[in-house]
Amino acid sequence: LTLGNIRFFRQGAPLAHTQHDLDTADCVNLTFVFQKKDQKHDSVSQRASGDAVMCPVKQWAALVQRIHNYPGTSDNTTVDTIMSLGRFRRITSTEMVHALRDAAAAVGEARLGFAKEDIGTHSLRSGAAMSMYLGECPVYTIMMIGRWSSDAFLLYIRKQVEQFSHNVATKMLAFETYNHIPDYNPSIARVDPRTRNHADNAATRRNIGGDTAAQARLP
Repeated sequence: LTLGNIRFFRQGAPLAHTQHDLDTADCVNLTFVFQKKDQKHDSVSQRASGDAVMCPVKQWAALVQRIHNYPGTSDNTTVDTIMSLGRFRRITSTEMVHALRDAAAAVGEARLGFAKEDIGTHSLRSGAAMSMYLGECPVYTIMMIGRWSSDAFLLYIRKQVEQFSHNVATKMLAFETYNHIPDYNPSIARVDPRTRNHADNAATRRNIGGDTAAQARLP
């Protein structure tokens, strides 16, 4: 993911990365040129949340402008670029894991319900999927925002989370009684060829296969 893959919009109009008020955009769009699933140039948009900190627009704007302020960077510079000791380098997955575990340690295992050693880089996707689920986002929204092409994201939904069953018990009481409508099963005469195992039933004739004795009994 490079700086050129990050676009900002206000009222549908694109904004230049150099705009001083980039963090006030309405929405940010990320284009994933390459990814694990077959689809290329997959774009995902996120609206501004309105939160002072937890806002995708504000966070991406801060990152983009920080990197653009480095000398010699361009739209081809990757978003994991930092300046360290006067030189460019990219943040490693190991550094990400350490940062996540340090944050978890600061909160404490007793409050979180899991140890910091249980955290990895995929915890970011798991946490995002769980937050969307708890926010009652539709399943298809979770799949599209997370770029899942299957129900694999369900592995990230933790049913042991206390809020997982929020409001479920209340909804179960919405209909304390209900009526069961029986299935419609019309009676079919025994001689009707639509009945199972009837000699003239097409499925029966196909299932006999190479049984010559059974074939001999067919009309």
